[in-house]
Amino acid sequence: MAQQPLLLRQVQVFDGEGVAAPSDVLVARGRIVAVGQGLAADDAEVVAGTGLVLAPGFVDLRACAREPGDEHEEDLVSLSDAANAGGFTAVVVNPDTTPGNDDHAVTELILRRAREYGRCDVLPQGALSHRLKGETLAPMGEMSEAGAVCFGDGDRPMTSPRLLRRALEYARGFDRPIFTHAIDPDLAGTGAIHEGPWSTRLGMRGIPAAAEHVIVARDIAVAQLANSRLHFARVTTAKSVALIRAAKAEGIRVTASVTPWHLTLTDAAMVDYDVNLKLVAPLRTEVDRQALLAGLADGTIDAICSDHMPVNIAGKALEFDYAAPGAIAIQTTLAQVLACVRAGELPLAVALNALTKGPRRVLQMPVTRVVAGAVADLTLIDLQAPWTLDAKSNKSKSRNTILWDQPLTGRTVLTLFRGKVVWRA
Repeated sequence: MAQQPLLLRQVQVFDGEGVAAPSDVLVARGRIVAVGQGLAADDAEVVAGTGLVLAPGFVDLRACAREPGDEHEEDLVSLSDAANAGGFTAVVVNPDTTPGNDDHAVTELILRRAREYGRCDVLPQGALSHRLKGETLAPMGEMSEAGAVCFGDGDRPMTSPRLLRRALEYARGFDRPIFTHAIDPDLAGTGAIHEGPWSTRLGMRGIPAAAEHVIVARDIAVAQLANSRLHFARVTTAKSVALIRAAKAEGIRVTASVTPWHLTLTDAAMVDYDVNLKLVAPLRTEVDRQALLAGLADGTIDAICSDHMPVNIAGKALEFDYAAPGAIAIQTTLAQVLACVRAGELPLAVALNALTKGPRRVLQMPVTRVVAGAVADLTLIDLQAPWTLDAKSNKSKSRNTILWDQPLTGRTVLTLFRGKVVWRA
């Protein structure tokens, strides 16, 4: 059955530089038919868009689906629903599932399951190493042919620069980026939060900033040696930003993303020992936070990723040191980022580009625009809408976030995937 045409009336279209004057956007047969004034279609559903911003669908470079293996925390269906509610129409899913995505059969399973649901582009990250052990390369070529868009070992650090070099050189042959979690496990030790005054005050073992940026420096050198594409999946320190900025100026093929948590919070938020703030990459200092914002503004950091990590209640109902790390964020990323925009810390255009154009360039996907003829993967945003993430609005199977039941501002009111309405607030 053909989809009913949709007419978005008087929306402000985001064009990559800012929001344009209000205009109408007509969508039919999965594509944008026209953008202009006074558009009409007798059989179209009309959506009043006055005061709303229309942008290309967001792309998330880092989320955990938990399928296969731990579907009680999240599966590809619930992740797609949560992504749509957050304005995302494409999501890169981590390979550290059970079994891990280190084989073309698992890649094909993920893609088949996502296609059956048909509400979001699920983009598999293939494992870099066999069984994600960091010892021998996984069959990256076969996974690339099956549909893997990038490779990495998820949250497991790459301890062998030799294996990283081999992976970069191998991936160069089929033009896929390598994603890396930059942390030195020896320096990080058993730390749980950032090492600094707050870890001392709270009596908690710390993870020094150097545990990240020594690996960033090492991996930049390896990427230069291999002349291949390397992506730092989440950066957290000012020194890392400076290193990546210098590498880009030198022409080294590196990119980076940042999470909304590191843009909005610092280690001072740990004062209440909330286990929902125990993250794989710890919150850092205000100096680091400001450096991350500056890195986004000048293009050093390419994208904002949700770093959506569902954890069940039992995984968080433990002492801080033993609780599982991670937080759900795919539905709240937009609101978190818009908080920075309202505070004057981030231009709106930079924020939206980091959710749309930036991640597409990291993956070398075509950059989409709201123009006639384009595929209608679209996100309609109310920048000022108040809302709450709670049992009614949450689409994830998990609820591990400090933002639960907290007032939020700014949300997606409509998400279109291939012209089909997949989310309506």
